[in-house]
Parts: sequence; structure tokens; C-alpha cells
Amino acid sequence: MRLLKLEANNYRSLHQGSIELGDLNLFIGANAAGKSTVLDALRFLHDGVQARDFHGPVYTRGGIINLAWKGDEADSIGLGVHLHDGHQTYEWSIRLVREGYDFHVEEHVHELQDGRPPSTLLTANGGGGWWWSGEQGRVDLKQAETTCALAAAAADASFPARSIAEFVTRWGFFDPNPFLLRRDWTGLDSTQFDPYGRNLGTTLYALHRSSPEVLKRIVEATRAIVGLPAEIEPRESDDRFFFVQREPGLQYPVHQMGASSGTLRIMALMTALLAEPNANLIGIEEPENYVHPSALSAFVEHLNDARDRVQFMVTTHSPLLLDYLDEPATVRVVRRQEEGTTVDEATDAGSIRSALDASGFTLGQFYESKGFGAN
Repeated sequence: MRLLKLEANNYRSLHQGSIELGDLNLFIGANAAGKSTVLDALRFLHDGVQARDFHGPVYTRGGIINLAWKGDEADSIGLGVHLHDGHQTYEWSIRLVREGYDFHVEEHVHELQDGRPPSTLLTANGGGGWWWSGEQGRVDLKQAETTCALAAAAADASFPARSIAEFVTRWGFFDPNPFLLRRDWTGLDSTQFDPYGRNLGTTLYALHRSSPEVLKRIVEATRAIVGLPAEIEPRESDDRFFFVQREPGLQYPVHQMGASSGTLRIMALMTALLAEPNANLIGIEEPENYVHPSALSAFVEHLNDARDRVQFMVTTHSPLLLDYLDEPATVRVVRRQEEGTTVDEATDAGSIRSALDASGFTLGQFYESKGFGAN
């Protein structure tokens, strides 16, 4: 399955808009333009399906009022996605309707058919509604006002759009933080790699025991990008997990706590790419952070290698990342204006390629020269 489009209405800085998506999407723009908001909108949908309820995802983001667009009195927040599984195209949409500091959820799933009206597979409003079951016909829905109806319907194996919930559940979003990467945190889900890398030591130790070939690939990929480590040795002591790494010219290994920020961050990102085989969409925040600019070329190679199995959403400030990828169609320019965040895609990638060839500009230089429009 592939995510084709994201639609947003009053979600943080996304006042109104529709974003077409490909297999790799680079969101580039200034600070506070709204790049991270695009990823967070997708993460919000993922969190709602995974938790089977939107109450937690709303309140971990500061509540319904904090989540709403601040440009006017937003009485509702809407998000929708179009998805294609190779045979069918679906639309899943949610609307959070404010009730003071509380809210209820309106939710719909449609099957989109060329030349014919959409077919409704699920509809819910404030806890009531129904979904269509291949075995039982129409199944009435009665749940809490903030429950995710898609997650509830997906418990029915004959629900035609069950694959949407399975797809969204497998999304992953990563912004590894070197401060958090330097130690191992207890009490985390050991079956999934943490978005901030807090269980890096635990994850690498588990791979050392169960999938040494995957661990080897992570180390080799990290070394290809940043030059280190020569090798790593995952260790365990008193139920705490960490690793030490060998570096050329050093007699003694370097503990995880002493590894460089760039090495730790790239190792965590390679762990997300290579050790999460079920992930089908991965969002990455600013991969250039803590990393030498020349290392981005090798990082892009790994993104390209994984594009046949993973759809990528990557935020960046770096024109160099555009240079190394060199694909105008992947660029999504994010701007913050009075009416909210706008996301512009390269609608005519062929013309941009012709302009690059004629001017001698790289794609990053084309962006910096405002070739995509006013920055």
C-alpha cells in the first residue's frame, strides 16, 4: 500500500491544504514553516490507530485547543489520507469537533472508484455509526466519542478496508537525539525501535543475539556514512544494555556514552531503516543534524536502496540533500504565510530538469535561487 495524499484542515499551522506524496518526499523550508507539522499530522493518525482512540494523541499534543489552527476560531480539525493498495484506492478521513476543551470524532472510510460515486465502508460520529463487513453486512458501531472507528472495524477480518489500519499501524517516525542515545532507558517497548533512539543499546543487543547479519549491515552502513565505527560489541550489565565501539588507532573501545553525536544519530537512523522490516512508511526529521555535510551523499544512497519497500517523508534545511538526491519530483517546498503553511511540489519536474541542465545549477542551488518560487 502507498500513501498518495494528505489533506489537512486547521491542524496546527496546516490551515487548509492538500499534499500529493510520492515514494520519497523531501520537505524543505525555513524554521517554523511547518515541515514537522506535516510529519506530525501523519504521526497523529498513526497514534490514533495504534492506541485505538484519539484521546491520548490529542492530549499529549496539549489538548484540542492547542492542536487547532490559531488564525481564527477553529471549531474542528480535519485530517484525511488517500491510499492505494495496488487494486483499490481508499480515502480515510477524521474530523475532531471541539466541545470546549473536549471533542468528539467524526470518521469516514470510502472506496474511490473511477467514474462512480465513492462507496462508503465506514461512517462514525461521536461514538455511533457502522462499518461494512463482507460476512455480516452492515455492523453497528457503538463506542466512546473519541475512539478510532477504523481500528475498531479492523478487528473484523472481513472489513474491506482493514488493510488501511494495518498499513497505518506500521508507520514509524524518527528524530534520534544524541543526548538520549548516550544511555539506555528502561521501561520502553522492546519490540519497536524508539522514535528518539532511547532503546538503541537494547535494540542492538537483541539484534546481536537474534539477527547478527542485520547488526552487521547497520554497522557497515553507519561506517559508510560517517567513517565509524570499525565494529561494535553490544553488552549487558545488570539488565542494562549498551555497546562499545572499536575505532581505528585506539587501543581500547569507546563506550556508547562517549561516541560522537553524528555517529550515534546515523547509527540510530540506520537501525530504523534496517532493523524495522515491517515499517512501510518512515518519517525522518532533519537527517543532516550533527552530521558532516559530505556524509549526506552516502545517507541518500541508503534512502534510495530502501525506496522499493519503504515510503519516506524527510524534513530538511539542507540544499545539499537536494543536490545528492537530484530528483526535482521529490521536493516539497514548505512555506509559512499568513493563511498558514503551504506545501508546494515540483509540478513540472521535467521543466526543472531542463532549467538545471541549461543553467548548470544543482537542485540545491535552484532552490536557494528561489527557482521553486518565493522562499
